[in-house]
Amino acid sequence: TNTDNPEDEEEEEEGGDKKVSPFYDDKLDVLEFETYDGPMAPTQTFDVVSQQDQTESEPDPAMIQFLRLAKLAGKDAFLLESVFRKDVWDFMSLPVSERNERDALDAVADACSVALGGMEGASLEKVMADGVGSEDDPNVLCAVVRESEGRALGRTLEFVNREKEALDLKEYYQERRLKDLGLDSEWNTDDTSAKGSAFDVDDELGYGQVRAPGNMDW
Repeated sequence: TNTDNPEDEEEEEEGGDKKVSPFYDDKLDVLEFETYDGPMAPTQTFDVVSQQDQTESEPDPAMIQFLRLAKLAGKDAFLLESVFRKDVWDFMSLPVSERNERDALDAVADACSVALGGMEGASLEKVMADGVGSEDDPNVLCAVVRESEGRALGRTLEFVNREKEALDLKEYYQERRLKDLGLDSEWNTDDTSAKGSAFDVDDELGYGQVRAPGNMDW
């Protein structure tokens, strides 16, 4: 827990991809060669931070990016193909698919819940009620740290749970890719057919070829 800045509270959290995934080596290759600031280890430690004037805390974007890569599987695994290797880490900075996003958020939520469930000891309020004489008393300091960590974890959990409820509102990789290619608009025959061309639809014949047989206009 960082106590240097009274406005912030931090708790360490770990995320990693165990060698049970058939894509482990591909992901490890991405972390070793294609991240921004040099090689990354397959296990990372991140801080969850809570500001006193907020009821929720957004997780470190780098942690979510890392977890999206760690949870990449199924139909999303095509992004690990060599043709995408230079770009896949950048792709992970934005939602990949609804399933992948849910898995990444679940990983954060599970870690927060486990950490909260494992906290032991009296609350700061109870310690103070027991008549401790000094704020420098070890029992008081431990209670302050414990309360600070619990608040950071709880607010992060609240943020993640709210994000999970809005998964259908997020824009995922395939939607972004279609937009980049200009293929996200609805198909309209008025826009794609030119009158008098070989691909005009004949209303009577019901198919596209209307050029007279033998009329070879090269």
